Amino acid sequence: MSEVELNLSPRGSQSPWASDLALDSLTTSLSAVILQTKADVLALNKPPTEPSETKLLSDVSFTLQGLNSSTLPFVNSGAISLPNTLPLPMISVLHSLVEPALLYKNLTIFVESPSGLIGQAFRSAIERELRGYLSLISKIDEEIRKELQAQKDVPEWKRGWSLGGVTLKKCVYWLRDPTIILRLMTDMADKCKDKNGGQLLNVLHSYTSHGDPFISDFASRLLKDVSRPFYEFLQQWIYTGDIRDPYMEYFVQKGDQSDAVWDGRYVLKESQIPTFISDELVKKIFQTGKSLDFIRMGCGGGDWVDQHGTELSCTFHYGEADGEIEAAIDTAYRKTVTHLMFLLTTKFKLKEHIQALKNYLLLGQGDFVAMLMELLAPSLERPANTLYRHNLTSILETAIRGSNAQYSIPEVLRNLDARMLELSHGEIGWDVFTLEYKVEAPLDVIVNAYATRQYLKIFNFLWRLKRVGFVLDVAWRRSITGARGILSYVKDAVDSDWKMARACCSEMIHFICQLEYYILYEVIESSWSELQDELNKPDLTLDHLIEVHTKYLGNITHKGLLGSARAGKEDSLIHQLHEILKVMLSFTDAIDALYNFSVEEYTMRQTADSNAPGGSDATPAIETTLHTSISTRIKSLKANFHSLVEKLLADLAHQSDTEMRFLGVRLNFNEYYVVQRHKKMTADAART
Repeated sequence: MSEVELNLSPRGSQSPWASDLALDSLTTSLSAVILQTKADVLALNKPPTEPSETKLLSDVSFTLQGLNSSTLPFVNSGAISLPNTLPLPMISVLHSLVEPALLYKNLTIFVESPSGLIGQAFRSAIERELRGYLSLISKIDEEIRKELQAQKDVPEWKRGWSLGGVTLKKCVYWLRDPTIILRLMTDMADKCKDKNGGQLLNVLHSYTSHGDPFISDFASRLLKDVSRPFYEFLQQWIYTGDIRDPYMEYFVQKGDQSDAVWDGRYVLKESQIPTFISDELVKKIFQTGKSLDFIRMGCGGGDWVDQHGTELSCTFHYGEADGEIEAAIDTAYRKTVTHLMFLLTTKFKLKEHIQALKNYLLLGQGDFVAMLMELLAPSLERPANTLYRHNLTSILETAIRGSNAQYSIPEVLRNLDARMLELSHGEIGWDVFTLEYKVEAPLDVIVNAYATRQYLKIFNFLWRLKRVGFVLDVAWRRSITGARGILSYVKDAVDSDWKMARACCSEMIHFICQLEYYILYEVIESSWSELQDELNKPDLTLDHLIEVHTKYLGNITHKGLLGSARAGKEDSLIHQLHEILKVMLSFTDAIDALYNFSVEEYTMRQTADSNAPGGSDATPAIETTLHTSISTRIKSLKANFHSLVEKLLADLAHQSDTEMRFLGVRLNFNEYYVVQRHKKMTADAART
């Protein structure tokens, strides 16, 4: 079918099917008589045609209704056979006359084709317009019958040439506007035949911005009826949180994870979003329905949802006054998301559980962590396969009762537990112990499986950091208290070793303290403050809450674990940090060995003094060898520690994150460590 013409002649605001078929009344003036005489002369000289115009007129109403006639039979739905005996001017008139017939016949085929609910509404609207067209054809047929009856007594050569008579040309004139409407509907049907839902509405909506007001007004009128199923979907979604869309025409569809309560349960189908709805409004619509469904399915709030639908429900129509639909949707959106957040924060204690995760898995409850580590240390030094979960749980309960954790709400304490990770050969309790916080529905859509893994990853790293700090503190206290006791009696043998050990231990404690401060305060507390600001914002949606919580954990894992995304690589910062912690643990073992050697040396001297009052300078060769071995090991670990720290500092200096770079400054505030790699990279950059 041809495209809709842009240079259409002016038309009035009346219905396109309400053409005025009344014949013009003629005056009895002399000029009218002269014109009629000229018409008689033209009729007298008109060449004979076969079939005659009278015969064509008698058949034309059948053709216009898509029915076969003897003079104008249909070849198929897209063609009509015209008599080849007619002159070209008559053929031209018939071409114009049969066009609406062909358009009508094709549209009747289209309206009978199967489709979805919105497609059915479109076909129904076209069918209604076609009924108006048939009503017009009925009027034309009535005028033709009157004219044929009136011309029975008129000579054959004169028929059809009366100034007031019905002719084929006059029929073309009467069908001018209806033909344009039929063209327009055919064009719409061709563009919409493979589309449904929002796609179909978008095609029709594009006609409302047409430059011809006749076409734009017709499209707007059509859309009011066609869009009714869409607005029914919309009303059902924002007032009940449910979808009854058997033909997948709405822009919200059930996702692949339809058994879920939030993520993946519903998805936005971009291709079905109508262009007359803004992106912001689409987001509000999507959030409103999802939240209602979650309140009903996840929070047990079905009664509230039913009441919500009863109180706010209203009917939407295309073309309503600007802002009415938007205001109704905004009201439903604000009421729904506000109630959902109210449920999560009051009934399900969202903020208390998020705070508990920070206190216990991110080690924010300092007194609890200190007591738990103090109580667990003897057990965790043993092989992992000798530990039992019930013993760990008992120690956990003791730590809770002995700290401020005892004042947490019962829902929090009930979710906190101790367990062991999967055991491997040769591991000790420190390697497998972990705390577990079980978050129940519906909060598990926020603290989901991914978030749980992130919390566990952060806890394991912080727990290891605390363990290293704990054993370094034990080693430091032992060396200081020993210096005032038995170590003072063996100064001549081990004093230089202890000075080196205490100095290196002090460096390591400084490193651990600065790292703990950075992670617990500059990373976790800073991220926590940002999370709290987001949680206190009005109109907070569940999707946004999940997003900010995921971002919160992402910031901690990235900054706190020093860019752990590259944790699998040996040159990654987190890998370097783990190597430094291993060296520290080995160093505390070396200090223990040195302390044991010092005690043995002291004991041997005491024994020698008791056996020989004069004293003895002799020392077993094995002890001298052991002393040398311990001393060499301490020096080696110290050198290894310095080397690893300098490499870490060099890498921190080149991080894009400001906090990470500043961590390097804090660790080397007095430039004690010589960052060789940094100098080398600077020199390489200068040469480049």
